[in-house]
Amino acid sequence: MRKQKDYRPSRIRVRVSDRSDPWIVGTTIVLVLAGVLLVLDTTYFFSQQRYGSHYWMMSKHLISVAVGAALMMGLSRFRSDRLEMLAKPLLIIATLALLLPLIPGVGSCGKGACRWVSVGPINVQPSEFAKVAFIVYVAAALTRKSDRLRNWRYGIGPTLAVMCVFATFLLLEPDFGTTVVIGAVGAAMMFIAGVPFLHVAGLAMALVASAGVLILLEPYRLNRIIAFLNPWGDPSGAGYQLIQALRAFGSGQITGQGIGASRQKAGWLPEAHTDFIFSVIGEETGLIGASFVVICFAVLAYRGFRVAHRHPEMFGQMLAAGITLTLVVQATANIGVTLGLLPTKGMVLPFLSYGGSSMVVTLASMGILMSLSRELRER
Repeated sequence: MRKQKDYRPSRIRVRVSDRSDPWIVGTTIVLVLAGVLLVLDTTYFFSQQRYGSHYWMMSKHLISVAVGAALMMGLSRFRSDRLEMLAKPLLIIATLALLLPLIPGVGSCGKGACRWVSVGPINVQPSEFAKVAFIVYVAAALTRKSDRLRNWRYGIGPTLAVMCVFATFLLLEPDFGTTVVIGAVGAAMMFIAGVPFLHVAGLAMALVASAGVLILLEPYRLNRIIAFLNPWGDPSGAGYQLIQALRAFGSGQITGQGIGASRQKAGWLPEAHTDFIFSVIGEETGLIGASFVVICFAVLAYRGFRVAHRHPEMFGQMLAAGITLTLVVQATANIGVTLGLLPTKGMVLPFLSYGGSSMVVTLASMGILMSLSRELRER
């Protein structure tokens, strides 16, 4: 019997140029260095109160930067076709990792959530790794089914199934913010890949409706929405954090109070070193410094989407788009919450906030993006 011909499109051969996109490399270095300064600034007294050392938290942050930088440099030389072959194993590992925080005695809990796994003195957050694994898998799946994306069974079905599995585990922790990020990025990647607009729009409406139900089912989430609409209605309760954030940002005016001169970080502004570090940026460096940070993220967004547009293979295009979208969604969400434009949600500012897992995974993602920027069409 004659062997049936394989009609799948052949892969485009790529060659690797000598250097990564200099704008991505330079902007990443600038943001990481700014983050080191800000973490030292915002944790100096807090670290002394909690751990008995001014530099305990700073030391952990530097270790995260070092590990992330090593991964970034290694992945910047890792070909995308090899990463595509690892899509399914990475997804399986990420799924198992999401289960670890839910296991008694293994997971580490704090502030009503069990999102971490303790490894000695270090807390690892599996959901951060899950975001990257999700992007790699969706990029590979959409590429593999590129000729059948108009059929909802292939265009939306596989990605939606993975989204539902991840969302289930994340909401059990609970981690509503990461669930929203995965849903938004997944829907956007499907639309970019060529899934019909009506299919993606229907999925988006279903995701928004599900988010609304989840908000109504949890009183603390509903209180955040109410506080977002009128924070001064409960200035010492649900609206306290947003009010202090706005005061911090407003007091910086145009030029700021000066590096290290923030008053709000000294016990008035909760989570000044993580979720609300942008408020400290506004207070100490003013509108000028805050605008510079926004411009840096805008540069990364532009160059990331440029890589996605110019990469010769669909997998590379989707992977670059997914990484860039994740960065943009997280940065926009954090800054929007700080300025009172979005409801309060615990989400760190990439590169700048204190948080080991976030720093390591963000730098690793930048390494992948740098590698994609080096891959050119074979001449």
